[in-house]
Amino acid sequence: MNRTALSRRRLVQAGALLPCMHLSAVVAAVSTEDITRLLQQRVRLEGMGLAVARFDATAMDLAAAGLIRLGGEAIDPARHRFEIGSITKTMVGVLLADAVLRGEVALDQTVESLLPDGLRLRDSADAPIRLVDLATHRSGLPRLPGNLDPTAVPNPADPYAHYDSAALLKAVRQYQPTRARDAQWEYSNFGYGLLAWVLARQAQLSVADWFRQRLFNPLGLQGMEVATPSAAAAEATQGHNPLGQPVPGWHFLALAGAGAVRASAAELARYGQAALGGFEHPLLAAFSLALQVHSDLGPAPNARMGLGWMLVPSLNLATHDGGTYGFSSSLWLNLIERRGALALANAMVVVNDLARHLLNPSQPLRDVAAEKQAQVAALQQPAVTIAPEALAALAGVYALNPRFKLTVRARGAELLAQATGQGEFALFAKAPRVFFARVTPLEIEFEGAEGPAPALVLRQGGQVLRFAKE
Repeated sequence: MNRTALSRRRLVQAGALLPCMHLSAVVAAVSTEDITRLLQQRVRLEGMGLAVARFDATAMDLAAAGLIRLGGEAIDPARHRFEIGSITKTMVGVLLADAVLRGEVALDQTVESLLPDGLRLRDSADAPIRLVDLATHRSGLPRLPGNLDPTAVPNPADPYAHYDSAALLKAVRQYQPTRARDAQWEYSNFGYGLLAWVLARQAQLSVADWFRQRLFNPLGLQGMEVATPSAAAAEATQGHNPLGQPVPGWHFLALAGAGAVRASAAELARYGQAALGGFEHPLLAAFSLALQVHSDLGPAPNARMGLGWMLVPSLNLATHDGGTYGFSSSLWLNLIERRGALALANAMVVVNDLARHLLNPSQPLRDVAAEKQAQVAALQQPAVTIAPEALAALAGVYALNPRFKLTVRARGAELLAQATGQGEFALFAKAPRVFFARVTPLEIEFEGAEGPAPALVLRQGGQVLRFAKE
């Protein structure tokens, strides 16, 4: 698979393979001047545009750097919209909470009770999958519907634009469960697209109108939009792939709940303030319910799940990242201190270090210069050809722990890997059992001289981690 086709599979970028959910105590805030210098330096090194915000419950500080269009217009963090990708899922979680409080649905209500035509949605033990299972990524539904291949759609540059309600219901009808609900955490765009779709249907609204009438308008966020094929793109940024090349924006139909919202930095900060209870609005109770722990299964050992939100209860943090083919985003909230920070980029690059650093300056920033050097070396590193049957022997699911796994699959002469909650990426052979990636500096060595591998060792950023095959 080429890098372009690979990247189109992502709604969460794979710039850093290993999960980072550990934050330490807060220290003195970063100055506005330091933020400006930081953004300018990052833009020089990665050649894209950035908009960031840090905020408390009632005030916000915005900053931006870089160019927004090929014509050279500077980014306005209060005006220009970015695709925020999977941060959209937190909004679906809030709207689920709102529907519960309205008495329209219950968290433990079965999904099939909201589906048309008597469709069933069950796990491997024939237990009905519930709304809360979808909202906490423990339903067992896979990352994408079985009938959606982003590389084989009418317009691969806009892979979700043609996936409509009929396709979604067909995917539900064809779904074959492989495990019981609650068995493990598995990030699912399929699940969140379905969750938003059934809730909007219950409210007798289109998904776009459901977001607009029940979230954007009540919070005074009329500038936010759901990127449907018919949506206007006024003041939207130009997105870029990891190589800095301009790419088309993404649009959504039935899977809008997975990542369709566009927002400016100011609008997303206002959303963060709404979550922190910084102003009076009709969704205060819904945010409170969504930000409670609803599952102890999460993306990392110290993480839990709210409704859409990833939570670190020991540190009073709520967060979500997002990524489409041309954009990246990260939003972090400190729920006790009622502070937050976010970072948006109009390129598929890692930005959660910026958001975490703005929230807590003790958190380290990426060494982008060193990463660039490593990426150049990786791109120049020659790959050797491995026989398809030898690659097939390496396929399987390898677990670091019950919540973080690496799925490896062979496709002809290609070997592909996907970490829990992240996008699939290609592996290139430097030796029969040693592989490297070109999307991020890492090396994977499969144990055993030949045949199926009992485990693999991943080396990245100075860490050496062993994943045992399940």
